Amino acid sequence: MTNERGRAVGGYFLRLLGGVLVILGILGLFSSLAEGNPVGLIIAGVFVVGGAVLLKRSGGARRPASTTPGTR
Repeated sequence: MTNERGRAVGGYFLRLLGGVLVILGILGLFSSLAEGNPVGLIIAGVFVVGGAVLLKRSGGARRPASTTPGTR
């Protein structure tokens, strides 16, 4: 079991790591496009998708549970 502080630190770490992976993936994507390297494109895509998953798992964009679209 982790306490709230451990969860917060873990969430921040996942957010940081996810952001770094997305940025590196985008830079690698442009670099691989310029060189015409298909393996680099695949690796860059994996970095972008992996970073997006980490950002999603970090819990950064949470909506309140009581708010549902279309109801008032």
